[in-house]
Amino acid sequence: MQTSPHPLHSPTPPLRCISVDVEEYFHIEAAYEVIGPGRWESWPSRVERGVDTLLGLFDRCDQRGTFFILGDVARRSPTVVRRIADAGHEIASHGTNHDRLHRLTPETFREDVATSQKRLADVTGCAVIGYRSPSWSLTRQTAWAVDVLVELGFTYDASVFPINRSGYGVGDAPLEPFMIQGRPGGATLLEVPALVWHTPLKNIPVAGGGYFRLLPLWLMRCGLKQAAKQRRPAVLYYHPWEFDPDQPRMPLTWKNRIRTYTGLRRAAARLERIMGQPGGWAPIGHMLDTLHRQASAGEVFCLGDRAAGD
Repeated sequence: MQTSPHPLHSPTPPLRCISVDVEEYFHIEAAYEVIGPGRWESWPSRVERGVDTLLGLFDRCDQRGTFFILGDVARRSPTVVRRIADAGHEIASHGTNHDRLHRLTPETFREDVATSQKRLADVTGCAVIGYRSPSWSLTRQTAWAVDVLVELGFTYDASVFPINRSGYGVGDAPLEPFMIQGRPGGATLLEVPALVWHTPLKNIPVAGGGYFRLLPLWLMRCGLKQAAKQRRPAVLYYHPWEFDPDQPRMPLTWKNRIRTYTGLRRAAARLERIMGQPGGWAPIGHMLDTLHRQASAGEVFCLGDRAAGD
């Protein structure tokens, strides 16, 4: 089996990655209560449209990124996965069924992730070494997942968002790459957190998603500028459905409709402006040497060294 491309020389700072969580519009957490997995088959697939838009953007800007792909997408649309890999992007895992880790046990999580890892490897012929949890659900309550990821042979995780939000986020996590462990004395894994703009009051989420579509673009630019100045990597994230303004509208609550559908028509133009900035972008897997050096310079961060809910 081939391994992911790994150049002899890592990119010089600033290190930046545009990542994509490849999922259908009906996979989102906001739709879980109204369109559960049992009804997914009744909604039309749209993932190829969003992926097409993103691949076109990456190609026009001559950039490559990391695509965290759901195993369910690989099962339904293997040609989409092959196209992403053939375009030179890194293939990583987003799990299989977009279940938040809080709904899983260590055993069901292992099955979910192992299934996606195998499906993606079978489709692309490349080893899958990176993982991102659905809805940033690797938190103190689900710290047990770190040991499972190490057991399955993952090289890095990109699931920690250094913010405090209801249901996700680890507000006191480091902003730069770090070694994470799920329990004191447990196995360690390279963690590559999402970009935030650090201010004296709090960390402001500027990495992508709804924050990218709903908030002024200068906030993301401030975060990118700060990360470059501090020599820490900037990892952004997006979803294919965010670039598909004509997708079917789901029966969401009014608040979730605003969060989900605002800014869809301007998302592509906004991302192209960010992607076209000087300096370039690289897949996470292409920066591992530098990321490991940065992480090893700091202390190991134990996700499970506090009571859940702290």
